[in-house]
Amino acid sequence: TFRLRLKLIAHHALLKSGLPIPVLAKLGTLALVLVSAWPATASALEPASTLADHWNPPFEELPTQSDALSTLSPLVPEPIDFGADVLNALAADTLGPITDPNVDGMPPLGEPEMELLEVPDEAEDRMWRLRPYLKTGVTYDDNIFISNTNRTADIIYNVVGGFAFQLGDYRNLQNNYLLLEYLATGFFFTNHPAQNSLDQALNLLAQYRINQAAIQFESVFRSLDGADRQVGAFTSRLLFFNALRLLYQYSEKTDLDLEANQRTNYYPEQLSSYTWETRAAADYKILPKTKIGLQAVLGNNQAEDSPDRWYQTLNARAAYDLTGKLVVKSSVGIQFNQYVGGGEPMRILPVFALGAEYEFTPKTLFKLTAYRFMQASPSLAGQDYIATGGEAGIRQNFTDNLSLGLAAGYENDTYVANTTAVQASRVDNFYFFRPSLSYSFLKYLNAILSYEYRANSSNIQADTWFDNRVNIELSLDL
Repeated sequence: TFRLRLKLIAHHALLKSGLPIPVLAKLGTLALVLVSAWPATASALEPASTLADHWNPPFEELPTQSDALSTLSPLVPEPIDFGADVLNALAADTLGPITDPNVDGMPPLGEPEMELLEVPDEAEDRMWRLRPYLKTGVTYDDNIFISNTNRTADIIYNVVGGFAFQLGDYRNLQNNYLLLEYLATGFFFTNHPAQNSLDQALNLLAQYRINQAAIQFESVFRSLDGADRQVGAFTSRLLFFNALRLLYQYSEKTDLDLEANQRTNYYPEQLSSYTWETRAAADYKILPKTKIGLQAVLGNNQAEDSPDRWYQTLNARAAYDLTGKLVVKSSVGIQFNQYVGGGEPMRILPVFALGAEYEFTPKTLFKLTAYRFMQASPSLAGQDYIATGGEAGIRQNFTDNLSLGLAAGYENDTYVANTTAVQASRVDNFYFFRPSLSYSFLKYLNAILSYEYRANSSNIQADTWFDNRVNIELSLDL
């Protein structure tokens, strides 16, 4: 019939428009209503249910995931120190090279996020996508063991392979979706083959939406071998993070979220720690671009050779998003720590987290993070350390293919006793400086040349060291 032909033409035109699925759903519904109103002698033809309808049910007046103030992108949480993370915030970007897990880096601002691969715009909407990932490089490091007295240089080759599987609304991350990423990194030492290692990273993030509510599940796994700054030596570690979240838009301006999470820092040869948390938060949009909120956290930390620690945190949160120009997220609070079983008296600790991005010009981007939190020591029994620090980075794009990056960071680690039987005195000051040059060519290939100077100044001589690294990387991103 004529009406059916109009429907098919409209459906084809919308698919070729490149619009996001939620927008297509609304436009498609409008088009079907208009076409269905066309006079005809034949009976009305109702649209059939599709897989896209199941994965992307339409809903009204909810913000998009790209909006930094969205309920689906909560305000900055307390930092989790996953140590050398191959997917940290700067590593996924041309501000610097992928962090070598054999050389500990700065802790990320927030919880691990699925930021490894950016999804390019496509003309047609696909319900799923499988993306391979391949990177190789070579690094010259003049102090591979981060030693104070036995400085040893080596040339390290690395090969990174993996994939990202994306299903559902993986572009907007607003409706139902499933994201799965896996990376395996092989490190090969020229003169010290005994240090060769295979590091692995696995991320899983899934969401199911029911009208104004969304249920999220996130799971992160890291298997790392290499030099750990807090340990001060080569060591193996397994890192786990699992979280279940309920996000609910109570009203047009009020968002609620509830989360239960668990994380494990497992050191086979050092001191492991285990943490369980419950978080509840409410955010209110006072202006179109500004949100404020409160978050309450109840947690328990169990570390080997240390008393159990219960803690409660109350955070005031704020976020501002000037689309395409400035994004700021902040969380400032107070934490109450109680040690049980012969531990120290209650310790009250101010904590905070800050993240900001500012686009000076379309070709110049500035990033800033700052944080303060407390973590169990993996090497010193009966001690925690309070980490206070931050990092800043700037990227300048000279052309579509050529960019220059500069990143620098600082962290102060002050160790505190968690039991009356221990005297804690260690204080570390860690900082790094890293310029890099990135060039893209042949559409899918990207090359990075970088230099990094890192140093740790400690009041304990054995933990004082410095390091120089030169790194060349070549990546294939399909």
